[in-house]
Amino acid sequence: MSIWPSFMYNKIELGLYDFIYTGEISKNEARIEATYETIVGDSPNRKLIEEVQGDRLTKVRFGRDEMCFVAIHDGHVVSYIWGSRGKVGVEEIMMAVDIAPTEIYLYDAFTLEPWRGRNLYPAVLQRALEFGGILGLKRSTIFVEARNTPSIRGVTKAGFTLFQKLLLTTVLGFGTPRLLPPLEGHETAEFISL
Repeated sequence: MSIWPSFMYNKIELGLYDFIYTGEISKNEARIEATYETIVGDSPNRKLIEEVQGDRLTKVRFGRDEMCFVAIHDGHVVSYIWGSRGKVGVEEIMMAVDIAPTEIYLYDAFTLEPWRGRNLYPAVLQRALEFGGILGLKRSTIFVEARNTPSIRGVTKAGFTLFQKLLLTTVLGFGTPRLLPPLEGHETAEFISL
């Protein structure tokens, strides 16, 4: 633990996880009654994710042709994750992930408080992976902060593999990310300026 406030000194470690479409997608069912949907900009159920995240954010993301994978319980979104096939900023490192044409980047996952611990995150990830399989993609990627144990548990349960780490130490807001070599057999993650 640092004695310096986080705006002065901060250390970040991101675990970079991928799912390569050569194996079977793990089956994960929620421990509540849920239906699943992929919401895009012109979906009739677009309002469901707008109720959770607001119109402004969803308008920007749908404007970039992103999609949102959701679990619905009792007519409301209880868990979600966004997917992008284009440039997406990674707030923690102030850079953007550069997604290959054969990949999808999954990010901004969240399960609402009353519904946590019911296997919703791996269940939503399963549907996102199935969507990538339908598109004929080669890889899905997701990044998890190294201290986020529940998210790490969810992505590994869904079948993702930790393939690379990114380290960043900032002093007064300045620092340079350091990307460690990828796991053998996995392509390195690519980052570009925002």
